[in-house]
Formats: sequence, structure tokens, C-alpha cells
Amino acid sequence: MEIALNEVSFSYAAAKKRAKAGVELPWVLRDLSVEVRSGEMLAIAGRSGSGKSTFLQLLKGFHVPTRGQVLLGGTDPHQARQPERFDRIGFIFQYPEHQLFANTVFDDIAFGLRSRKLPAAEVEQRVRRAMEAVELDYETFRSRSPFELSGGEKRRAAIAGVVVLEPEVLILDEPTAGLDLQARRALFRLLGSLRENRGTTVIWVSHQLEEILEYAPRLVALADGRFLADGEPRRLLTDPGLLAAFGWEEPLALALSRLLREFGDEAESALRERADAGGAGWTPTPEEAADAIAALLSPAKRPAVR
Repeated sequence: MEIALNEVSFSYAAAKKRAKAGVELPWVLRDLSVEVRSGEMLAIAGRSGSGKSTFLQLLKGFHVPTRGQVLLGGTDPHQARQPERFDRIGFIFQYPEHQLFANTVFDDIAFGLRSRKLPAAEVEQRVRRAMEAVELDYETFRSRSPFELSGGEKRRAAIAGVVVLEPEVLILDEPTAGLDLQARRALFRLLGSLRENRGTTVIWVSHQLEEILEYAPRLVALADGRFLADGEPRRLLTDPGLLAAFGWEEPLALALSRLLREFGDEAESALRERADAGGAGWTPTPEEAADAIAALLSPAKRPAVR
């Protein structure tokens, strides 16, 4: 399902009261236009207070745009009075494990299906599929209390409670907050699998530039409620102007790549001199290669990016 925003602005203030008072609305989001293709994986980034969470909530239908339209599959659910269209979007809040409540993992994941009054056999089948999708073994975890799980397992169980509803779009608000490296990798392995195997569109907010660089084919940057940049992260995150605007530092992987391009000839020359001194067949040790890279990263060599 494609998503499109057409000149969307949003304010939490009561528009009519403000208009009567002749006061300009305090806009949280202003003049946003963007298209998200079906099956796309998109990261949203920006400073705290830039409007990221409100933007996600507009996509899910929690808020109605003050101006403009949110289109799902070409239809504005608000104008068409079809709020059920938003059911095709799954929303996972920050720290979703805080919403776990049932006595068993199975009951927690099955809650949304049971509220739809589906047959028990179908509920069991879909819960099993959802648990497999998030890499929780059905027989091992189904009867366990969700409160006895590890942090990463709790996060996956909470996500399974949304995945079980088979949404076409999955929205996550800072999904890796509080997770260790292993759990973060497992989470993005899951999201990548959902995208590849089910065609699920994945949209998530992140403050981790390395995470965005590794997993997001596309980055949209928000500043003061407006889109400041939209494109491929590897390109955007080497833009000195953009980095300065957000107070970001260039990710180390990109900085190293850039420095190797800029000063690679010097490093190659230094290593070649060492090879000539070492005789035929000499290759640099890891320590010698590291020394060459460290020299490139020295303050004297590294140009400012802000």
C-alpha cells in the first residue's frame, strides 16, 4: 500500500479558537509532502521536538491533519469516512514491551485476533506464524509469562502482537531504544525478513546514524516540523550543511571511507615504501595497516565537516 502526504500541516491547538483570536497556529508539522512506496524501508530522523512522533501518528490516523491530506492507496480515509483503512497500518510505540499484559506470550499476541472474534484454530495458526516471524519458538515461548523474557525477547513478543494482524505497513517509534547490539541486529533481521517475505512497508524513527546507514535505503530528515532532506543516507550523511543543521557528527564508517578516498594515495605510498624496505613478498600486518589508517584520522589530516 502506497502512502502519500499532500501539503500536510498539523497543530494540536484548537484551530477555530485560534482563528477567532487572530493568533497564528503553533504548527507542529508544516507543509509536508512525501510519497512512500509499497514495500519501502524508510528511516525518519531529526532533533528531539522536530515532529517525528507526530508525523508517525498522522500516518496511523491517530491525528487528523489540520491542513492537507494523508492518502492510503490513493484514498483519504478521513474524507472518505473509512477509518478502517488505518487498520492496514501496524504501529509499534517506543518500548512496546511496556504494553505487555497477559499471563502468557500466546495470550498477549492473540489479543488483537480474539477481539475480532476469529475462530480458535485460525488464532492459533496466525499466532504460530507471527512467533516464527519474530524468531520466538512457538512451543518454547507460547506458555511462558512475557514478563520473564529477556529485553530483546519482550520486544519481539510485543512486535509479534502487531505482526499477527498482518499489516501492510509497519511503523516503529525508536524501536531499538534500550536494546543491546545483538538484540538490535535481531530486530532489523526481523524487519528485513518481513519486508522481503511479506512485502511489508517499514517506517521507523531513529536517532542512531550508524543504524540508519546500515539498514535504511532511504532517509527523511525533519527539522522544526518540515522536511529538510530526503534521499539515500550515504549521500545525506556526508553533507556538511545537513550535519551542521542537525548537530550530527559524520558517522565513522562514512568518515573513514571519505578519508581513504581523499588521502588514499598517501597511505598507499607509505605502505609501498614500507614494502620496498621489507623486501619481496612483504604484506602489512594488521597493526601496520591500522597505523596507516590512524594517521589518516589524525586531526592534522581530517578536514572539518561542520
